[in-house]
Amino acid sequence: MTDEHQLASINVNDRKLKRKLSFAEILAIVLISGQIVLYSFMWLRLLGNPILKTMDFLSFYGTGRLIRGGEYKQIYNLEAQVIAQRQVVGAGYSFPLIFAHPPYVTPLLALIASDNYVLAYIYWTVAGLLVLGACTELIRCFLLRLGWDTGSAWLGAMGCVIFFPVFISLLDGQDTVYTLIGLLVWMFALLKGDEMFAGIGLAFATLSPIIAGALAVPMFASRRHASSWFIAGNFGLAIYSFLLIGFQGVVDLLHLLNINSQGGVYGLNWSVMYNLLGLLIRDFPGLRIETIHSIVWIAAVLSITSMCIFWWNRGDDVNIKHIGIAVLLGTFTAPHLYLHGLSYLLLPLLGMVIILHDRGNTSFALILIPAVSSLLVMIMFLMPAWNFAVYYLLMLAMLLGFIMLKPPAMPRKNLSV
Repeated sequence: MTDEHQLASINVNDRKLKRKLSFAEILAIVLISGQIVLYSFMWLRLLGNPILKTMDFLSFYGTGRLIRGGEYKQIYNLEAQVIAQRQVVGAGYSFPLIFAHPPYVTPLLALIASDNYVLAYIYWTVAGLLVLGACTELIRCFLLRLGWDTGSAWLGAMGCVIFFPVFISLLDGQDTVYTLIGLLVWMFALLKGDEMFAGIGLAFATLSPIIAGALAVPMFASRRHASSWFIAGNFGLAIYSFLLIGFQGVVDLLHLLNINSQGGVYGLNWSVMYNLLGLLIRDFPGLRIETIHSIVWIAAVLSITSMCIFWWNRGDDVNIKHIGIAVLLGTFTAPHLYLHGLSYLLLPLLGMVIILHDRGNTSFALILIPAVSSLLVMIMFLMPAWNFAVYYLLMLAMLLGFIMLKPPAMPRKNLSV
């Protein structure tokens, strides 16, 4: 009897191995592979292009060079940044790209900031790819937990991390993927009811304090333990940051954040942002900038307030629909958002994929993100006039989808809020 069971098991496994790929799986593989090839080509071409010396990575490299020179407390000093970045760009360079990121990621910058700028950029990209690999594994494991088969979980995870804005963040030399992994940990932990990891994940996501703050406030209204871990995590990061840069470094950082909020200088350009601010500046040029800022801040406050009320009313029942809407509204009303910041739309996109899969639309769920990403790439290169509009339409479509579709029940551990 035992031999018969073993033989039956072998036959079942053989049938699984011989299962033909569905059309959706083949299409997903083609779309993912095509984008990986295109991204690799674009990245390799950039290595020999002088424009690399003017991209966002320059501010990260300058910061790393300052740290290597023992000037940790000068990383937010504009004059010190000019000197560090001038070594790459050349004489006559007087307006540096601002580095206004939290200091707790800067030790990694010191590790990659070799004497060779291009080599440092390669190291930084490799570090980002490792983080992106961790994001892939997080997504894969979560999809498996929801009952996806192994092959579909792999394709689903790979389809997520090739999302075009995520690639742009790597190409620019940004640290967006570090925020992204924190947000993924936060979302998955909330959905599982793991409050400790939810709070710690969102604390790490404060590398982008605007989006993390917009998501933290609703969490305060519904998850007391997660909020406590978020506060504790931020307190620890704040102590560590202060030890790194000292009091003067904190003063310089606050000064940079003030400059950053004013726009128009040091590489800042509100008119090319993908948020409500950029939309109003481009489409209503007659409005005074002060009026536009007032509208944006009112919208942000209303967005966060509505999410607080919504989450508070739901209590423990906050699900992927509520998280997706919060990320969408937080992204759209954020006062500072370039293309790489749209990487955070991966969370609501993943939420839509999970909902579609739960409703039996497995083929659509598998190709949704690779297809959307491919469309974004084509529009950027073939129809650049639509480049801003397509992202606003994507956000609107997801918002309507979350309103209309019922989210699946998530396997959770016991909660004590």
